[in-house]
Amino acid sequence: MLFSIKNSWLFVIILVVGVFGQQESNTERSESKFTADPASGDVKYEEENKTVEANITANNSSNSNVTAVNCLTDKVYGPVEIVNATRLMKLLILEPGPSNRSRTNDREGRLLPGTCVIVLFYARWSIFSSQAAPHFNALPRSFPHMKAVAINAIKYQNFNAQYGIVGVPTLMLIHNGKPVAKFNGTVYTLEFFARFITQFTNLQPNGSLYVTSLDFAGPVSSTPSNETDYCLVLSWIFIAACALYFTSQSRWWQQFVELIQNTWRESNAQHEHVD
Repeated sequence: MLFSIKNSWLFVIILVVGVFGQQESNTERSESKFTADPASGDVKYEEENKTVEANITANNSSNSNVTAVNCLTDKVYGPVEIVNATRLMKLLILEPGPSNRSRTNDREGRLLPGTCVIVLFYARWSIFSSQAAPHFNALPRSFPHMKAVAINAIKYQNFNAQYGIVGVPTLMLIHNGKPVAKFNGTVYTLEFFARFITQFTNLQPNGSLYVTSLDFAGPVSSTPSNETDYCLVLSWIFIAACALYFTSQSRWWQQFVELIQNTWRESNAQHEHVD
């Protein structure tokens, strides 16, 4: 199919935009995005509005330049709670107090005692979210003093841009209402989740790390659901509409239409001559 040069470039641009829209609507973690090997995980965290990367190993927390947050351990929380946008907003509200109002920078804020919340952004249809679900459901047993919540990133998308959620599942550590660290590893297991939390909180797991059959049952489901991705459907409709539009404006299409018209006129002329 021959397009003019201008129309061809416009079509390529529209096709690229549609592909990126498909990736955002899927919000599914791509393995090419990660660079960790099975022996270590990569963690991305933000400090003073700068993105920093660090490697998690079995015993590198003392050698890292990470400023660990000071998590309160006066409360014992229950199982994972699946929250909506309103509930998550309440959990992310900065706790009142003179120490929080007088803090001058993020580093000082991390040293202040505050509630730590671990949030899982997931999608019910995502196979990666389903694989990570039982391991996340087991976290409260290992870290009972940390609130663990999960939110559907597809249903409540207003948090995605705010916290840089570009794929699911995404595990994020919240301290005193403020995002501190984002798990960016390739292996979604309880062991790596525990290393991530210990790296940024200095909290040690309570007992051995294990996943039971009950963790596969919930609260976060380990079975992906069959749901229609309307964002993906709209993206393909948009791509198809743009392709049809630029095709109709191309020189090839005009020649094709003229060919059909000429063939139709000749056919009518032959019928009139026979009559």
